[in-house]
Amino acid sequence: MKILDYSRLKAKEFTGLSTFQVLTYFRRSIVYTFLSIYLSSLGLSTTEVTLMATIGMIANAATQSLLWGRLLDKHKKPTEFVVIGEFLAGVGHIFMVLGYVFFLGLNQLIIAGYVIIFSLGGIEVFWSMSNVGWSALISELTEIDERKKLMGQFSIIGGFGGIGGAILGGVLYENGLGFANGSIFNIAAVVMIFSSFIVYFSVRLRKVGAQEKAEDESSDEHALGDLPSHLRIGYLIFIIALIFINFGRNSVAIITALFIEDPTGFNAADIDIAFFSNVRSIASMVAGLVVGSVVAKADDNRVMLFGALLSMASISWLAIAPSYTVALLAPFMRGASEVIIGASSYSIVAKMAPEQYRGRLFAYYNTTFFLSWGIAATFIAGPIADILIGQGLTNADAYRGSFVAAIILIFIGVLVLIQAFRFSARYSLLSDSNDEQVIQS
Repeated sequence: MKILDYSRLKAKEFTGLSTFQVLTYFRRSIVYTFLSIYLSSLGLSTTEVTLMATIGMIANAATQSLLWGRLLDKHKKPTEFVVIGEFLAGVGHIFMVLGYVFFLGLNQLIIAGYVIIFSLGGIEVFWSMSNVGWSALISELTEIDERKKLMGQFSIIGGFGGIGGAILGGVLYENGLGFANGSIFNIAAVVMIFSSFIVYFSVRLRKVGAQEKAEDESSDEHALGDLPSHLRIGYLIFIIALIFINFGRNSVAIITALFIEDPTGFNAADIDIAFFSNVRSIASMVAGLVVGSVVAKADDNRVMLFGALLSMASISWLAIAPSYTVALLAPFMRGASEVIIGASSYSIVAKMAPEQYRGRLFAYYNTTFFLSWGIAATFIAGPIADILIGQGLTNADAYRGSFVAAIILIFIGVLVLIQAFRFSARYSLLSDSNDEQVIQS
């Protein structure tokens, strides 16, 4: 497999973007592997713990769709969006630490937990700027048939960062000390700020293709209503499918750590929780290798359908696994499904989205992923678990109830996804002609 067999992506850019991916996976893993457990230890309920994702992802999705997507379509500078977004998010983490450590010193543990939750929400406003910029940047630096391969390779490379982050997080956590002294968040902040410089110096605002010609055009000249009706409908059906699939599989992401750590679950130690996370990262790397080589030319629809079914299997296995060791198959399947769904769905949207609408359509696409980490957890998985616990079930059995709800959501998403594929096939929405269709309309 040729690593740099891309028509437009230069070696320097590939190296810079790969380094960015390693650091991105690292800072996510070092923080989120143990954050839900820490917030629970402060006295927050399961539903309250899920707010750490809900509030942040609402902020992320809203600003991507209503602000950054529109500005990106207008100014056509994805590199700047990534650089500025990562830098400001890193600085935000430093201020967050100062805030919640202050309340920890006053022994106001619940307030400290909510400071973390709402601060992460504010930080996501800037992170979302980076997210939408990243999606558009990759689309501009690659051809349609190269994107799935590149996303697979990034998953392999990023997996190393995820493994490192989980290991370091496990070492620093020490029953909450790593968050109490701010070390985990501060390391993440430094990594984010460093990441912004990596992208700035490796992808120096290079203009690609029609970007030069479109740079001065206003997004108002390309209203979404100008898209061909069948393209709008096909994209909407696909997004609805993504909502159910992503909301289902990610609704239990936050409580999974609570499940394996709970004494009525697997009673996992810190090192076991970190290893559980690393199995997922290893699976992401393996899946990235397969997606980037064997199935790089495979049909996106079939690949994505397989990923959705695999995510259902991972949650089902976690619910019925009799021991921690046997349950390790679940994070492996989950990590593989994440890469498969992410790479194939990105490729599908990239084919659908004409360049003039890329910022906004990618913003809506990203929204289905970001909102799924919180809303479904807060309004479905979390309340189900709390209600079942209140009725006398063990914590582990209550979490299993949330797993069942997640499986049902994914199944609905699969049914809608099949309809989306049928509609797309009828109108040839996944061809290379969408830009021409928009021009002609």
